[in-house]
Amino acid sequence: MNISVIGSINMDLVYRVPHIVKEGETLHSSSHSIHYGGKGANQAITASQLGANVSFIGKVGKDAFGNQAKGNLENNGVLTAAIKEEGSTGQAIIQVSDSGENSIVLFPGANFLVTPDQIDQEYNVIRNSDVLLLQLEIPLESVEKAIQVAANFEKIIILNPAPAKELPDSLLKKVSLLTPNETELALLTGIEPSSEEKLMEACKFLLGKGVRTVIVTLGSKGAFYINDKEHGWVEAIKVDAVDTTGAGDAFNGALAVAICRGDSLGEAVKNAAEIAAYVVTKMGAQPEFPESIKRLMT
Repeated sequence: MNISVIGSINMDLVYRVPHIVKEGETLHSSSHSIHYGGKGANQAITASQLGANVSFIGKVGKDAFGNQAKGNLENNGVLTAAIKEEGSTGQAIIQVSDSGENSIVLFPGANFLVTPDQIDQEYNVIRNSDVLLLQLEIPLESVEKAIQVAANFEKIIILNPAPAKELPDSLLKKVSLLTPNETELALLTGIEPSSEEKLMEACKFLLGKGVRTVIVTLGSKGAFYINDKEHGWVEAIKVDAVDTTGAGDAFNGALAVAICRGDSLGEAVKNAAEIAAYVVTKMGAQPEFPESIKRLMT
């Protein structure tokens, strides 16, 4: 299972608060911790822990955070030869409330220095992969370049359209699996998925743009998947949430592994949901998986 991940690498500065801070409010944090993060890194480490051979294309800063973040990827089995150093390492300032919800402020740093030229230079990483997994925490032009390279090599392309932004039709028509949440789905389609009927309408809108499969993550309502052959629901797994940071990233990393090994779509979404459910029971976006969790994907 060979997966290439192109995306962000961050250091997460996490503050535990009674509730997400409101405008003009000052809150005391009950604890502060530093974790490794970035959607790309979170997804890569999830996939690597679940047995995939993962190569990463991205950038970290020429600083201590960059050395630590790159070392963390290597310690988790991710190949880092295509990670370059420039500028300052990206950071995320994260509030986690007592109820487990989170609010995030991103400083993109070196992530926004990933260029189409860098993608060109590392095209062999994509060519030697079965699946390309991307997000939107690097410049859109670099995402477009990577998707074009992968499409030229007829690779499976999984795009997690987060953070939410509008995407051109020329990009969407090359995507094998698109994995928005409710907010991202509404922005991409202009349709609020306020009912099952509206959810179906929004997904079919994207299928009409050329996306081959749409998988919508719906939090406590589970996940919905659809393509031109099938559609279905996967129920949410009830757990005691400690920190929801990285749940969507774990879902996407696990989904890439399941698709790479040839699971049916429904089974792939179910397994990804189980991995994501485990992650929210732990602090940080990159918890170490016990063997019982890894066995879900074997």
